Amino acid sequence: LNVNADILNIRNGAASPSASGNSTTQHIAANTTNNQTIDVGTPRHPTGFATATVKIHNFAQLPHKKGESTDSPSFSVHGLDWYLRIHPGGAASANGDGMVSLYLRCKSAAEQNFSVQAEFSLALRRNDGRVDSMMSCPCNAFRRKRKGWPNFIGRDRILDRNSQLLDENGTLTVVVNVQLFHERDANFVPRNELNLFRLLREANAPNNEEEEEEDGEKSSTANTADVKFSVEGEILRAHRLILQLAAPTLAHLCEDAGEDEAVPIPGVRSPIFQGVLGFAYGKDVPEEVWTARGNSTTNDTNGSNSNIHSNNNNGSSILSSPSMELLDAANRFGVTNLKILAETKVAEYEISIATASDLILYADAKNCPLLKERVVDYYVSHAKEVRAHPSFQKVKESASILDELMEAVLSKRILRSFSNSENDVEYDTMGVNLLRRKLDMRGLDVDGSREMLVQRLRDWDAKKCVDAMLKASSSGER
Repeated sequence: LNVNADILNIRNGAASPSASGNSTTQHIAANTTNNQTIDVGTPRHPTGFATATVKIHNFAQLPHKKGESTDSPSFSVHGLDWYLRIHPGGAASANGDGMVSLYLRCKSAAEQNFSVQAEFSLALRRNDGRVDSMMSCPCNAFRRKRKGWPNFIGRDRILDRNSQLLDENGTLTVVVNVQLFHERDANFVPRNELNLFRLLREANAPNNEEEEEEDGEKSSTANTADVKFSVEGEILRAHRLILQLAAPTLAHLCEDAGEDEAVPIPGVRSPIFQGVLGFAYGKDVPEEVWTARGNSTTNDTNGSNSNIHSNNNNGSSILSSPSMELLDAANRFGVTNLKILAETKVAEYEISIATASDLILYADAKNCPLLKERVVDYYVSHAKEVRAHPSFQKVKESASILDELMEAVLSKRILRSFSNSENDVEYDTMGVNLLRRKLDMRGLDVDGSREMLVQRLRDWDAKKCVDAMLKASSSGER
């Protein structure tokens, strides 16, 4: 990300005291004898440096009494607004006279009163393109105060023609480099609101067992199941109404089935299907279902993209992972909350050089934007290795995915995991978890591709704007 802010108009600001900080955040790790790493607190993850070039025109004519300052217009770096303050004659805290002081301030953090952890450097660029007088600051918390140096450089040195720090028009160029440190992005998973698993348990009780109430009476909801599924030779019963609510695609499969007709479910292992069905009724998927692997020979008869069954270098399908099986089944049967939960697990643990190509094809085909986002990030860091793997040949067949990978490598994209304010609408710079949180807060659907999520938010904003205009118009008529 390169942001070039050519500043044509400089506004004068009042002098303010130095507020440079030197606090650092430490990450403590203990290595045990089996080479494990234990984190104390939450480790921060650097975004990589982004650059803004600030041009200060007519430097020699700026007010330069000690304490006088000039502020640049704000510029955007990592989705936040910043500005540079220069004291051409030195800040009040500068040692002696004749110094130039430079400070950086995060305008977004100051105005909205939140903390931003950042490392930054300020430097001057000479006419020959070389960097001069670079000063660096380790990780600091930006909130309301500025960070910088009261004794950045002597004024006489800037004005000296031999230093080549001013161009022929008297412009001083300051290069600002900023790197943020985020805590690990917490995955968004919608809550599973239903709690009807008792109905499913009753529907599938052995014939000689009947659910009883606490007083010993037979349950009033026993024998209410009205649909049957056949999975690997096993019969499982369910309720159409609940499926319509929590697994609409699965409900659609049995619309025309009679009560005595078992709807076949090919291509899914019975434990996986039972996990999906139980989740639709409000029960968490048992841990053993997440971890117990089956064989990878189930037939794909559900119209899935053939790419998802390609083999990695171990000869096994990417769907041989239980998390992938649950993700695929939840997507197939319309259990959105489980799909997102499984997607977070796959994105967390399943991405490797051997699986990256197959996973990005799968994520693109099945509208799994978080998984796609994480695979793209992985590709940026491991491009050479991923491209060398045989499975990358299939990625080459998709021009759109190749373009997306190339764009990510060239731009070194940084997607935000935090929102600058309630009115933050810079959706293109947000990560999928943040987009889904915003959709959930508005009561909107959180499933779909990244493009669908962004468009949904923009449509909601547009509707809100129209509603506000109509309300204002009707109030004016009264």
